[in-house]
Amino acid sequence: MLSCDLHVHTYYSDGRDSPDAMFEYARKKGISIIAITDHDTVEGIKHSKYHVIPGVEVSTQYGHIVIICNHPPFQLSRKTVEETLDYVKENDCIAFPSHPFDILRDGLGEHIFSYNFNAIEVYNPRAPFNANKKALEASKKLKLVGLANSDSHIKETLGFAYNILDVNEDSGIDDIITAVKKGKIIKRIELPIPFTIKLKILEWGIIRRVARNTSRAMHEM
Repeated sequence: MLSCDLHVHTYYSDGRDSPDAMFEYARKKGISIIAITDHDTVEGIKHSKYHVIPGVEVSTQYGHIVIICNHPPFQLSRKTVEETLDYVKENDCIAFPSHPFDILRDGLGEHIFSYNFNAIEVYNPRAPFNANKKALEASKKLKLVGLANSDSHIKETLGFAYNILDVNEDSGIDDIITAVKKGKIIKRIELPIPFTIKLKILEWGIIRRVARNTSRAMHEM
């Protein structure tokens, strides 16, 4: 078995911590491996000294889509859903809508029913309860595997949402991608974020908005 969180941000987009800090904290929380999925950039993957799952959270015309791929696109500008899914198909990746019914955070909403995804993020601890509930219902309607991911922007939120896959602990990226495609999810870990950590999320959000640049914000702290 392998535990993985497939939706994690670093200070190469709007996260607070470095890729290595996120990986090390995840391991302390019992997570085998994480996917670095910064917004529209793969710089965090390039700068990680650890073996991480390559990914990216793509901003499309309707909302956010996470790509998990051995070779995520290195040249990213705002892409359409169609362009994103074409890339996924051509490069043997997987794609899932992130927090799809959390419209205030660029979820795809009802557009998820118009496209072919490999999975759906059904539990995101930062999304409202009803948004997660609708995502779970959509996954059942579409007969797609449901994923639980932390969508962490600070390391303290790691460990509250992740997946246990039916693959070996030392499995490679291709094995993980295949496992998700085949729905080999043994269990989803879905835990609420404590209030004290929610305050840390709020604190980081304020710092980030003041700095307007996450790397600058961290280097000045």
